[in-house]
Amino acid sequence: MISGTIWIMISIIFIIFEILIPSTFYFVCFSIGSLFASIVTCFCVLPFVELITFIIISIISLYFIVPIFKKFVNKSKTISSNVDAVINTKAIVIDKIMPFKIGFVKVLGEIWRATSDVEIKTGEIVEIKTIKGTTLIVEKVEKKDGMNNV
Repeated sequence: MISGTIWIMISIIFIIFEILIPSTFYFVCFSIGSLFASIVTCFCVLPFVELITFIIISIISLYFIVPIFKKFVNKSKTISSNVDAVINTKAIVIDKIMPFKIGFVKVLGEIWRATSDVEIKTGEIVEIKTIKGTTLIVEKVEKKDGMNNV
């Protein structure tokens, strides 16, 4: 039979492991199990009851707590960067784009090669649909959409 103080020290060790080793909250669950085992030592004198309590509470907390913590930890929003950041933004044509020929557009302050399946005149607004290599695939935008992010 392990005393309640030892179970509390084991719980603190698990918390320290959780802080030092990013393990998606597994050690927290073992810490909770050892806290419950320390409580059981106050009320029960039967051998192995604390160990069984530790195992059962740890498994229960692994089953319920880890998914909850993972849901909160993985809430980060993916932010597009580099070339992916220009997809679905608007650009202004600075060199006429002929069907399936290369022209140039200015997007987010940078000049890019662009192509389209229709003719787009200089000064018109386009939306970037995708990127192939270093060339933007664009579509003409209606006048009412305006010019955001150019």
